[in-house]
Amino acid sequence: MSARDTEWRQGDLLTRESAAVLDLAPAAETARRVVVVTHDCDLMHPDEPLVEVIVADEAEKLDSRFTYAKNPRRLHLVYDDPAPASLILELRQVDRRGIAKRDFVEHAVKDRRLVLLMNAKRVLKQWLAARYGRPAFPTEFDARLGGRFKQKIEDILSRDAEHVLAVFFDLGEHRHLELPPDELYTLSVTVVYDTQEGVQNSLDARRKAVEHVAEQLRDLFETTYERRGTASSIALENCEAVADRELSLADLRRLDQWRLEHFSHGGERGDFLPVGEMPP
Repeated sequence: MSARDTEWRQGDLLTRESAAVLDLAPAAETARRVVVVTHDCDLMHPDEPLVEVIVADEAEKLDSRFTYAKNPRRLHLVYDDPAPASLILELRQVDRRGIAKRDFVEHAVKDRRLVLLMNAKRVLKQWLAARYGRPAFPTEFDARLGGRFKQKIEDILSRDAEHVLAVFFDLGEHRHLELPPDELYTLSVTVVYDTQEGVQNSLDARRKAVEHVAEQLRDLFETTYERRGTASSIALENCEAVADRELSLADLRRLDQWRLEHFSHGGERGDFLPVGEMPP
């Protein structure tokens, strides 16, 4: 089979045997799997000389902090398996590898037993894009939050991470501005929950959990920075829980998705918490 008429698709798994032949994961390391991450079109395009993969580790259980592409460096991805238990893989951006397409075509064999469903594949695409597409907030705004405050936000979000689909910050007209110390950032926060059918827990339970998250975040901001009118650094104007279907395209163009792990132009700050790309 040539690359042009390949059956391979983004998210497909290599068999352990062919991954070993390609020197991606030793056959003895049975808890490592190789995931194709090259876009479907690029897999077939003659001008693309490489196939990009990620060497992933099997995870014992799903960690909700790394679902929905919440964390731009780590992703938990579930593959459907005919066996009683599905396969959960942990992907890391740093574990990307490139394989010459001619070697891939000659040696790679698809593991047809394990299937990545469409919703999961959509999350994979969003996670791959988030590495380069996530917003950078003003360094001054990031400095006013501070590391200890971010940790408190992480503590709040981590308790209900399975229900939080995304978090958005709206800095209004100061979205890209480095303000002087005596000028106030006004902030609105939107915490989004998933409304699709078939998700664990009822819609009402998800809504109530995320409303509780929004309430805790509101209290944290107001306690730390004082209420609007007396705030001297950051004034929280609004913090609410919103269903994903209530966000319009206009909203998404105005809002910036927020991830604690890399927040400003000031450089990397380590792996804090979420939050990732919103599924359409």
